Amino acid sequence: MLSESGIRQLFERRYVAANCHLLGDSGYPCKPWLLTPYLQPRQGPQLNYNRAHKTTRAVVERGIGQLKRRFHVLHGEVRLRPEKVSKLIIACAILHNICKVRQIAEPLEDGDEDEDGDNDEDGGMLTEQVLRMGMVFDPPGYPE
Repeated sequence: MLSESGIRQLFERRYVAANCHLLGDSGYPCKPWLLTPYLQPRQGPQLNYNRAHKTTRAVVERGIGQLKRRFHVLHGEVRLRPEKVSKLIIACAILHNICKVRQIAEPLEDGDEDEDGDNDEDGGMLTEQVLRMGMVFDPPGYPE
């Protein structure tokens, strides 16, 4: 996927600043712009690098998990053109950040119970709360 992506081309053609990097797992090739862990790290700096890499990837994975819990559309295949998918993900990230600022709880995972002991299938009152706040993501010129 990375080998065919536009982001790889941006990095390879140096359109992205040299101090910006992507984080990849050990299945990706090592590139100046793609940080991957050492396969057999030696004690010291290499082991410290791998620990920092793992910690950073965990933060990213948790963030993706939060988005997927809050916006079920991100759980499976999104059948939209790449331009629309990227706008959808950006919209979800913006709404997620607004919800965090306004302290709207994340939806519960399947089988979890909320404070009332309920298991709200739709993840609680998130949708209702977002609608009540009057948030609409439909900026001028946004394609349907």
